[in-house]
Amino acid sequence: MISEKEELLEWRKRATAQPTGRVVLDLEADSLHRYQEKICLIQYADETGSCLIDPLSIEDMGPFYNWLKETEVWMHGADYDMSLFQNAWETLPAMIWDTQTAARLLGFRQFGLAALVEHFHGVALSKSSQKADWARRPLSPTMVTYALNDVNYMLDMADKLTAALREKGRMGWFEEICRHSMDRARERHLAGHQDPWRIQGCGKLNRKGLAALRELWTWRDAEAKAWDKPAFMVCSNADLIQWSLALQEQRTVTPPPRFHSHRRSRFMDALQKFYLLDEDDYPCRPRIQRRQHSDQFEANLARLCKLRDEKAEELGMEGSFLITRASLEAIAEDREKGVSTLLNWQKEALGF
Repeated sequence: MISEKEELLEWRKRATAQPTGRVVLDLEADSLHRYQEKICLIQYADETGSCLIDPLSIEDMGPFYNWLKETEVWMHGADYDMSLFQNAWETLPAMIWDTQTAARLLGFRQFGLAALVEHFHGVALSKSSQKADWARRPLSPTMVTYALNDVNYMLDMADKLTAALREKGRMGWFEEICRHSMDRARERHLAGHQDPWRIQGCGKLNRKGLAALRELWTWRDAEAKAWDKPAFMVCSNADLIQWSLALQEQRTVTPPPRFHSHRRSRFMDALQKFYLLDEDDYPCRPRIQRRQHSDQFEANLARLCKLRDEKAEELGMEGSFLITRASLEAIAEDREKGVSTLLNWQKEALGF
């Protein structure tokens, strides 16, 4: 475990000496245990071995993130990790080669890290520490083993995946998808979270219901922050939607029995705040343009779905990975405009 700045500087010398694209990273965070998630552990591997870096013990992580933004790394399922990198240090690696993307591009239906390690190495990884609290110290031997296994097999697996991609002529596709994923991560980070209370399921609410949801979400967020626990530990999104629907329909809402007296009191305060709102203060519903599709659209869509299924079978990959239903509908509506939103690899694969 690297837990001192001097050790981190020595590690950086080792990491900088590695050939381009021959290092692996993984991250562990505490999103299941804290209100404000943070990176708690960095797993690193290269040709010479693997190690752990403890960002909770090292006050100045500059040597790591300055190295990171100049480096090509291998990761697995890196979407969440990219968010962690940007929230912590406002940076991403120079390039992230994602083994999950490579596996899906090759047609793997089971593309989790454990499934791929078992496929390529015949090793069944333990999932015992999957939901562990990575902010706790010291780490148990089981947690250390779990963390290192996330990177120990990656370079060899990456070699096997890239060899298969080259054999199928899909390395160009792989690079385009990886770069696009990084671009999307940057866009999401810059956009931030507007109206975070607009959670899944809120589409069924009218303006009054949305006003209730906004107040209840704000109450839950404050509870989670004061408790320093994830919001779902206060109550679920489904609870918020259910209560908002009830308030929308002028039904009585009472706090769950599991809430302690202070939380019940603050819950009732949030309800009272909602009841006192003026209708002019209710949030607007997003405008959703619903088109009446023509028979021609339906015929176009059916033809495109058939094409997608045929091409996916021919390529040996999932149809939904090749192109989403939403993209097919956009092309059926306006072919030129819809096709223009696709990546080059999708156009090539589909024959557009």
